[in-house]
Amino acid sequence: MADQPDYYKVLGIAPSATQQQIRDAYKRASLKTHPDRVSVDSPERASRTRQFQKVNDAYYTLSDQGRRREYDAARRDHFAGEDDTADEEVPRGAGAFPWSTFGFGGSEQERQGRDSDQFGSVFEEMLREEGLATDEADGQSVPTKKFWSIVGAVSGGALGFIVANVPGALAGAVAGNRLGAVRDAKGKIHVKQQYPSPHPSFHRLRVVRNVVIPDLFESVLQHDEIFPHTIPTMATAAASVYPSLENRPIKDTVCLFDVDETLSPARQPATAEMQELLSQLRHKCAIGYISGSDFAKQQEQLGSSSVPVTSLFDFCFAENGLNAFRLGKPLASTSFIEWLGEEKYQNLVNFTLRYLADIRLPRKRGTFIEFRKGMINISPVGRNATIAERNEFEEYDNVHNVRKTLVEALKKEFPDYGLTYSIGGKISFDVFPTGWDKTYCLRHLEAEKESTGVEYKNIHFFGDKCMPGGNDYEIFSDSRTIGHSVDSPEHTMKLLRELFELS
Repeated sequence: MADQPDYYKVLGIAPSATQQQIRDAYKRASLKTHPDRVSVDSPERASRTRQFQKVNDAYYTLSDQGRRREYDAARRDHFAGEDDTADEEVPRGAGAFPWSTFGFGGSEQERQGRDSDQFGSVFEEMLREEGLATDEADGQSVPTKKFWSIVGAVSGGALGFIVANVPGALAGAVAGNRLGAVRDAKGKIHVKQQYPSPHPSFHRLRVVRNVVIPDLFESVLQHDEIFPHTIPTMATAAASVYPSLENRPIKDTVCLFDVDETLSPARQPATAEMQELLSQLRHKCAIGYISGSDFAKQQEQLGSSSVPVTSLFDFCFAENGLNAFRLGKPLASTSFIEWLGEEKYQNLVNFTLRYLADIRLPRKRGTFIEFRKGMINISPVGRNATIAERNEFEEYDNVHNVRKTLVEALKKEFPDYGLTYSIGGKISFDVFPTGWDKTYCLRHLEAEKESTGVEYKNIHFFGDKCMPGGNDYEIFSDSRTIGHSVDSPEHTMKLLRELFELS
């Protein structure tokens, strides 16, 4: 085993990693090292190919429980004297194994066949997880509508780029996406007829999805100074995939969503399943999100480095709608500090910092007061806390009412400032002018009657902090909305499927 790499190190995981962690690490490592990310004549290609093979071998060994047990036993014997790699939880084996025990011996032809089988099955699994493939009765993987949309978008994007540079690429990608979606019904049959067994190109589509498309849009984002119209164009082009607001099948209805614990886990990305469901819903009615957080946080959770969040929703209401976008274009905004005034603002900040300095918590991190355009956000533990530290504070706060006590102190100290205090999420609360709660965004929806003739008579709101004092309470209980209290993104998806007959 001396000449073989430590497969846990190859994947960048601990020897105690779960099977899911191994699978996730493989996805990251395979996409990072894939040789197709560089040109055929690149000097890096040979080293990338070797590294990619190591990653592939590591997953082959560790993804199977039996192979992993044998490997762990041999590895433990080999690394028994090295503290940084020995794993005390792994049962000790009877002795070292020849490397062929794990299936890596044999002729080059046998190895290539094994690699092809492995590579294909892994990528088919990844495609299924992303909704790009389904299993038929005969056990074969076939493309879904989402598959053909991606293929169409890539093809259309490449053609558009050739014809009209960046803007053309975006328009072409959208057009190709629609063509790809239309092709699905026939394409599914075509693939089964032409390729009785899964085609190698189909196995590698995940690389296209995660490498080619992001690289295209990242290139666009990096040149927005040269093409300042590109980002709005991207959002507008994406919106054109859906019927115009006045032509949605359910014309008088809009669905608004809180973000944390409604569309995604707190401060974490939304799942592909949620994104797909929202896309289905957007074909039926208007959709938007409403959050007290700043726009950058929604971009992290709902968009990506290559996809602007404004292209995924008709209405984007950050900071309760003080920072708002409609079909990718910004709407008029207002500043909290201009409304309150510098002197009062500093009084509020100084009092809060002195208060926080005098209390002791299990942990304190950084950024206790975050200034936003329409409010300030106060966090006793600090917004730089990790996920684990956030969870720890939430449990502590549930017992000791740290946030509620601070809110009461602020109300007592500044009774004439005209402020509202709204507790939300796990670690913080918002402070904003009374009336600037989440109902502020409704004025933008009401303006649609004049601009497009659409009157939203049914405004569905989904949120998790709908109790009095929660930051969803005002809009949840407003007479203009139909409120839905949820406890998780999964709960949100369940309600959407029931209310709008989504799949």
